[in-house]
Amino acid sequence: MTSHELHPGADDRVTMTFEERNAWLSLILIPATSIAYFAVVFPRLFSQPASEVAWIAPMLWAIGASIVGTIVGSIVWAIVARDGKGESDIRDKQIERYGDRLAQAITAFGSAGVLVLVMVETDYFWIGNALYLIGAIGATLGSIARIRAYRGSFNG
Repeated sequence: MTSHELHPGADDRVTMTFEERNAWLSLILIPATSIAYFAVVFPRLFSQPASEVAWIAPMLWAIGASIVGTIVGSIVWAIVARDGKGESDIRDKQIERYGDRLAQAITAFGSAGVLVLVMVETDYFWIGNALYLIGAIGATLGSIARIRAYRGSFNG
């Protein structure tokens, strides 16, 4: 008996596309950089008021690290994978839109909450951090939706 007869479907693995790899990178990097950001900034609230906490530079570093990490990770993964996948097909585009719609919906609903913070004149610290958290949650859940669509049965 051949290996294929013993393990049917073993050779039928679907190679990971460029877009799916990027979804995995986002799923790893966005939560990691967000956790690092909040681990740096929030302990400062124990020793000083929110209006005095330096949060802008750490947030910019976290956002930049996510962007640069995704770019570098995508390049490295493409070199390591050597699969030659460069072009997207229609399924990739549909899955990308599907994940983007979910991320945008979460961000839109969350932004309504941030609007309330603005209306009650909350400190900029809380407004900025709420927006950052909502964006990170939306992007993470969008990546999860994309990965599930790639690994499940996605019908567009």
